[in-house]
Amino acid sequence: LLCSTMKLAEKSHRKIEDFFREYLADEDFQLPAVYFYAGKFTWILTTLLKINGITIGQRVYIFPANFWLSEKKHLRLEENLVVHEITHVLQYRREGFWRFLWFYLRSYFSILKKKKKWNLQAHADAYFENPYEMEARKAASKFCIWSKKRKLL
Repeated sequence: LLCSTMKLAEKSHRKIEDFFREYLADEDFQLPAVYFYAGKFTWILTTLLKINGITIGQRVYIFPANFWLSEKKHLRLEENLVVHEITHVLQYRREGFWRFLWFYLRSYFSILKKKKKWNLQAHADAYFENPYEMEARKAASKFCIWSKKRKLL
């Protein structure tokens, strides 16, 4: 993929929207349009940062190797990764673009400062201990449970 912009398929959009309605206890919740990118720029960005994805506003840049083709030749992505990144979209919406970026980065660098190290492990710790990342991982985890229960119904 040299340069690709994608949106969720309608079925996936509805499913994730249904999840967030329940998860956030907001029956009026509407999932905003979210744009997924996988291309050369995204490969460079995610490779340099050593991450699977990064969200900036309503744009989600996913390391291209995370995509695969289904049997029906549809481009697929792990739903828990989608929910994780959409949680960041919602955080941007809740906090405001610049406020979210400020608090996210302040938290990240504050954790790094407490570690008194700048090595790879300290960066990983700063990522995992960031409250915004913890919130996104929690939503993705709850989605997995919700999705399994839904399949059993």
